Amino acid sequence: MLLCAVLLRAQEGLRPMHGNPNLIYSDLKSAQTSKQNHSVSKAAVPSLNIPFFDDFNYACNSAYPAQQWWADSSVYINTGMAKAPMSIGVATFDGLNEMGYPYNPNQNFTATQANDADTLTSLPINLFTSGSQTLQPSDSIALIFYYQQTGNGDSPELQDSLMLDFFSPSQSKWTNRTWSLKGNMNTNGFDTVFKRVFVWVTDTSFFHDGFKFRFRNKAQTCGNFDNWHIDQVFLDKGRSIIGDTAWNDLTIGYVPAPFTKNYSSMPWYQFNANPPKEMATYYSNYIRYNGTSTVNTTYEYRAFDQTNTQVNFVSYGAANLPPFKPGGWQHTAAHKVPSIGYTFTPMTDSTDFTIKHYMQNFGGDISIANDTVYQKQRFRNYFAYDDGNCETGYYVMGTGGRMAYKYDLNVTDTLRGMRIYFDPVGGLSLAGSSFKMKINIYTDSGFGPGTKIFTSDSIYPKYSQTGHNKFYEYKFITPQILSAGVYYIGIQQFVAGGITIGFDRNYNFSQKLFYDSGSGWTQSSYYGAVMMRPVFGPKIIPPVGIKESAIENSTFKVYPNPSDDLVKIWNDNDLEVSYSVLSIDGKTLLSGTGSEIDTQSLTNGIYLLVLSSQNGIQQRQKLIIQH
Repeated sequence: MLLCAVLLRAQEGLRPMHGNPNLIYSDLKSAQTSKQNHSVSKAAVPSLNIPFFDDFNYACNSAYPAQQWWADSSVYINTGMAKAPMSIGVATFDGLNEMGYPYNPNQNFTATQANDADTLTSLPINLFTSGSQTLQPSDSIALIFYYQQTGNGDSPELQDSLMLDFFSPSQSKWTNRTWSLKGNMNTNGFDTVFKRVFVWVTDTSFFHDGFKFRFRNKAQTCGNFDNWHIDQVFLDKGRSIIGDTAWNDLTIGYVPAPFTKNYSSMPWYQFNANPPKEMATYYSNYIRYNGTSTVNTTYEYRAFDQTNTQVNFVSYGAANLPPFKPGGWQHTAAHKVPSIGYTFTPMTDSTDFTIKHYMQNFGGDISIANDTVYQKQRFRNYFAYDDGNCETGYYVMGTGGRMAYKYDLNVTDTLRGMRIYFDPVGGLSLAGSSFKMKINIYTDSGFGPGTKIFTSDSIYPKYSQTGHNKFYEYKFITPQILSAGVYYIGIQQFVAGGITIGFDRNYNFSQKLFYDSGSGWTQSSYYGAVMMRPVFGPKIIPPVGIKESAIENSTFKVYPNPSDDLVKIWNDNDLEVSYSVLSIDGKTLLSGTGSEIDTQSLTNGIYLLVLSSQNGIQQRQKLIIQH
């Protein structure tokens, strides 16, 4: 019986991704330019003064370390890789570079040797003076931080390590391994607890202007392996190895669950057709207090539409919150599972709402910034269960293996394709023909997929060494019109080892996912969401009279086009580019200078994009916006 249970579980599984599509640039040249600009900006920054504190609370808005504290950008700042973080946002160390690609894609996957990987280096810090005080070892200066192995990622093995180094300005050299830790002897080990590290700064060679510290890791550098997460990095004087075991810090640990009940994102017209069915009545919230005594806190949220106009405000009053150790997350229902007495107003087009969640603690707080979390509630032309961030990869074993998600259409709609979040480099060395797959549509059997009513032509995963923009969209040659009702949509593979697809471990819709590895359909047992998004809606038809410039012959290259978010502009000579986005009737809607255009304020449709360079070159082309 035990053997049967193991075999059944092995039919579906999770494994690390070989790359991080959250970081991958659409064009390597723009990534190199960004890196150069980052280096130039750092050269002019003066030394920091203590205290130094960063808890990575900006992870909702940036995947890179804050330039006000850090000198490099290879670690991944995120909200999902760690379990029960000290506060919202952590810095994750892995085997990927700052662009989300392996440092060594050709490394043997089974290799037991660990190589140098990520580095997180502070900006220079003045440890010579603090105000009018000259600092010295007796001032009890210490570096404190919290770390976790594995979390929602891959477990570091014994050959892997996390290290801390100090830089001596007077000697102009690094003291390596001021602190270090090896991974687990058990390769299946995992860690869900953050542990404190306290390191004294005592050597007199450090007490000068220009002191630095850095974190480094050794890992398998062929993918997103051997994960370490750090949080709440604090350097200051007057520290105590006993007194600094806990801080008064109120925080929201994760981005709260979406306000839509059945999906994390969905088409606006499907929502409008039945708001009571689609709107959640409550959502999950994760609030913790890192102090040592119970505190009284308040919680509320404000919702804003795309014009930044407040459309809803709810205050849930005050509640007592015990310390996370040993009390855990907030248990008071009003704050833990807040009720939603609101429905998004009817929309005429795709849009996003911003929801601001925030707490207040009247007893003092080491970091006010991590008391607030901003969340996006998206209404676009696709259905999604995931939050858009990938923590690991999901696969189904067996040639002919299938996976499919449940979708309930409120009105008749047109399925135009599927967006899939593939492991970006996992199949570079594998024959493409062996990774053939098809997209299937099934009716509802009452418990899982029933009769297959559509199968696409053969398609293949899109792996790339030059980067792509997260999801790859497969467009149907013949769009499928589906009447209102329940359908299952997914893929069928033709490779025994499975095709790895991104997996979000924060939003759990496992009850909507079914897989079949040869023994019939079974509901998934993994907490999370596979990153497949069926694309619905009317087709945008270009108007007569606008001719799109041929990409291959253009002076400027514009991508992606169609676009639903940022449009990037690239040119061979790195010329400064001015742009104007015009409506079809000639009105200027957006204008500016730079290599990116934020199109979120534009409604779906066709626009004219006019590009001009400093040497007088001008280019006009069609720009399609489809959220």
